[in-house]
Amino acid sequence: MNSDAERPFVVLGAGQIGALVAQKLTARGEPVKVVRRSSGGDLSDFMFAQKAAAGARAIIHCAVPPYHQWLTQLEPLNAGVLHAAKTSKAPLIVLDNLYGYGKPTAPLTETSPVNPCSRKGELRARIAEQQLDAHRRGDARVAIARASDFYGPNVTLAATFGERFLGRVVKGQSGECFGDPTLPHSYSYAGDVADGLITLALESERSVGEVWHLPVAQTESTESIVKRFGRALGFAKELQTNTIPSLVLRVMALFVPAVKELLEMRYQWQLPFVLDDSKFRSSFGAKAKATSLDDGVAATVAWLKASRPAAPLRR
Repeated sequence: MNSDAERPFVVLGAGQIGALVAQKLTARGEPVKVVRRSSGGDLSDFMFAQKAAAGARAIIHCAVPPYHQWLTQLEPLNAGVLHAAKTSKAPLIVLDNLYGYGKPTAPLTETSPVNPCSRKGELRARIAEQQLDAHRRGDARVAIARASDFYGPNVTLAATFGERFLGRVVKGQSGECFGDPTLPHSYSYAGDVADGLITLALESERSVGEVWHLPVAQTESTESIVKRFGRALGFAKELQTNTIPSLVLRVMALFVPAVKELLEMRYQWQLPFVLDDSKFRSSFGAKAKATSLDDGVAATVAWLKASRPAAPLRR
């Protein structure tokens, strides 16, 4: 393969975002290679990672270990991916989150202080710095793309609008929040995250060496978005949102490892948590348009109805 058009986009990870990235690239007629856990290797293995990315037009990194295994597996995985970027010479587009910023005092921009206040935040910040250092040294070409908490069709692993919420909302039950549901909190629509990663990969000459906040719709409170779900589902009565008591979370953490890891991240729902995507919008124009909350919730509800035909929605 010689021309860019013949070289594949290598998508690392086939989870909620990676699978969507691959689907969208394929729909565009682009060649795609997906590397998933079942691919017969481990991305923390440098030789496997190097082979997986050989010949790539760009590497879109969406791979992540199970949430409760981050502290032992995330750094080795990212070291392997960075090695793959160095050896393949392909631009590396990394999907990151907002943990490294810690507790914000204003809307988060790409220049907000990196001041983590959690173990996972410290881990994310350290990995991002390693990736940017490699770019500054000329060892790799790296762009870091950050998004907030996910929601959307096929998104079941999410802090707020994941499987537990979806299972409750179809029954007309209240939503749940880890903190104050009336505070503004940005939520990233999965389709926008995938589109943003693709834009950064296609525009790698402009995107590498930078941190980018992926397109996000207007910020509302968690409570407001839960009510949007209720209206989209056709409930006559507004859905309410309750704060999960600390004691309940601590008990759940004894049995669910992911909940245990979420405890240190509760600060994100205990103060305004707003993501500013103006840099992306000003740089990429029409390609940066975010899905409105109305449209995002409607698409999620349509998928929910179609995927659970045996569970009639309660009016």
